[in-house]
Amino acid sequence: MPSIYCQRIFVPGSYYHIYNRGAHQELLFRNSTDYQAFTEILEYYILHPLGTPPSVVTRYSTAGYHRAIHKDPFFAQLSSSTQKDIHAYNLICYCLMPNHFHLMVRQIDGNVTISNLMRRLCVGYAMYYNDKHHHSGTIFQGKYKNILVENEYQWLYLSKYIHRNPLHGKVGGDGQRTDLCTSLADYPYSSFPHYIGRRTEKWISSSEMLGRYKNNAFQKYRDFVLDGSDSGNIAKQAIDHEELQY
Repeated sequence: MPSIYCQRIFVPGSYYHIYNRGAHQELLFRNSTDYQAFTEILEYYILHPLGTPPSVVTRYSTAGYHRAIHKDPFFAQLSSSTQKDIHAYNLICYCLMPNHFHLMVRQIDGNVTISNLMRRLCVGYAMYYNDKHHHSGTIFQGKYKNILVENEYQWLYLSKYIHRNPLHGKVGGDGQRTDLCTSLADYPYSSFPHYIGRRTEKWISSSEMLGRYKNNAFQKYRDFVLDGSDSGNIAKQAIDHEELQY
């Protein structure tokens, strides 16, 4: 029987915590280009669940990735999908860490599920990573995990947990943790800057979370996330024991 964290039953209207890490606890993201490649693949498939993007292997090839990033807007090169775009899922928030990632996703469509998103995302990024870093074999530690968010309390505190992840530090080659960032607002590889008005990203669905506040939503959500006094309140049903070790 598969683990409860790997059962792919995605119910329309429900929210899920999706996460995975690098195989053998190795890095998934070695530099800023890796982070950008993963983010752009994720963005594309959130906006175009059935789309077919150009090869990220070509886009971020060792010889030309600097030119591609600075002179060649990615979305101007996206090929048209042979199928009509649908609204399949919403990305509520995300955070990319050196050796793992977190997503909170809401399932919308009853046919094109989060399984479709994760298959395309993971395969696309693995192709890019293996080519860019001359790597062979799997880059992920087994299958990604998905956990149903069961109530509003979990939903709220899961967003806080995901956005506070960069404060947890990272594990170096010697096994010691070091600070990953000192300011969440300045950490570029998460949706937190979007939630506090530092960036505008149309592919992130923040209106429901921010809509909890009648006024000064950016500031109030920022204060909520930065207040670490209640960070342990996230229900354990939303993250499993092994994930707590990431």
